[in-house]
Amino acid sequence: MKVSVNNVSGCTKEITVEVPTETVQGQMDGIYQQISQEAKIPGFRKGKVPLDVIRKQYKSAAREEMVHRRLPEFFRSVLIEQKIDPVAQPQITHLQFEEGTPLKFVATVEIKPEFALKDYKGLKVKKAKIEVGDEDVNKSLDQMRDQMAQLVPTDDRPTKNDDWVLIDFDGKVDGKPFQGGKASRYPVLLGAKSMLADFEANLVGMKIGEEKTFKMKFPDDYGSKDIAGKEVEFTVKLHEIKAKKLPELNDDFAKDGGRAENLADLKEKLKKQIAQNKENEQRTKMIEQIGEMLIADHQFDVPASLINMEQQRLVQQGVERLRSQGIDANMLPDEQKKQFVEGLKPVAEKNVHLALIVEKISAGEKIKTDEGDIDAYFAKISGNIGQPADVVKRYVQQQGNLDSIKDWIQYEKTLDFLIAQSKIENV
Repeated sequence: MKVSVNNVSGCTKEITVEVPTETVQGQMDGIYQQISQEAKIPGFRKGKVPLDVIRKQYKSAAREEMVHRRLPEFFRSVLIEQKIDPVAQPQITHLQFEEGTPLKFVATVEIKPEFALKDYKGLKVKKAKIEVGDEDVNKSLDQMRDQMAQLVPTDDRPTKNDDWVLIDFDGKVDGKPFQGGKASRYPVLLGAKSMLADFEANLVGMKIGEEKTFKMKFPDDYGSKDIAGKEVEFTVKLHEIKAKKLPELNDDFAKDGGRAENLADLKEKLKKQIAQNKENEQRTKMIEQIGEMLIADHQFDVPASLINMEQQRLVQQGVERLRSQGIDANMLPDEQKKQFVEGLKPVAEKNVHLALIVEKISAGEKIKTDEGDIDAYFAKISGNIGQPADVVKRYVQQQGNLDSIKDWIQYEKTLDFLIAQSKIENV
């Protein structure tokens, strides 16, 4: 085979391949031979159809087999020979193939960028002092009560903050509708700031069945240029109000919601949990500081395919988070969905950039995931969800996700290594 490799960028290669006519014809002959074993053509016994008849009848099918199954095999051998390890499926272009001629194509592949590691030990990071007071515990108790609150239909009063409401809304700019400006029975948690502040403010004080028309100005920096900075007239109809009924804060609440013996025991458990959460927050902030410095010191092209995959993962994470809050992402206006997805791209790029650096540090420091790490991981998950660790591990293995978890553990171990090697200033 004739192969030429062109470096398009630090992480993109363009590979031009030409498979000789004789090699291609040998493959085509083999394909026709396979077809002849199963072909059913009137006037011939199965397996006895002459090859010239097969060639006429199945020329198109044989070409499909060559392009969709044999071509990838040729390309895999090229990748092995050239020692190229793609991070995603190649993009095949400029395909040329007719029987009796060479098979030619161009494949564009992305690879992990090559770069030299600079100093990553002794990085200066700041860490805030961990303190947990009564105010922190009370705030956590309030959050628990809010999570355990019942939503009670209410029809004897106007809406107020913390109510869940169902509304229809229809917005117009200069008397004309705009994309994302209309919805039916749309859920809104008043005070949650899921909508623009002026819009939510106009919902407060409405009664069930009431219809209201109001005008508001959209922010100048709003994501949709069609309505940014413009005055919009909305007509809103209120269908339903659901108020939160909070449980009483007593020993029964502690037993039911906190799996504690009594309220005092629950407060002590929360204090420890809050301290651990704050410690985790400080670890995250130190990682962010380390990440910023590592990225600044290691500039290279980041594969677009890896950024896209990470962006999709972050989007799915966001969708799940909204679902846990009782919000269906599909109900959001199209413009809001677009802003959400596009806003995650720079985050995804930064995540992938850092991951590539950490991966190289991990290899250089010979940091590995061992069985003890895996057992500790599943023991922690087991405690969180109340299922035996071996059951959780078996489920993960059945789903084919064990390797991903091993990679994640190794990544986290390397981050811990970087924190341990840094110079921490307590503030």
